[in-house]
Amino acid sequence: MPPQTPHPVAVVDNDLCDVCGLCLPLCPPEAIHLSRRGLTVDALRCTGCLKCIAPCPVGALRMVDA
Repeated sequence: MPPQTPHPVAVVDNDLCDVCGLCLPLCPPEAIHLSRRGLTVDALRCTGCLKCIAPCPVGALRMVDA
């Protein structure tokens, strides 16, 4: 069973995401990654700091319980 984080983590709704990249430099642990399929969040690296949530112009990022 994979380890779980003890706090909420960010998730990306790639149907909403316009891949503007505003969230990428705001993520202190660099948990957000850009790939050909869109953005992904590494739940094991995400610290739940919320720095990526508010700047998203389309509301594609949200926090969920890990």
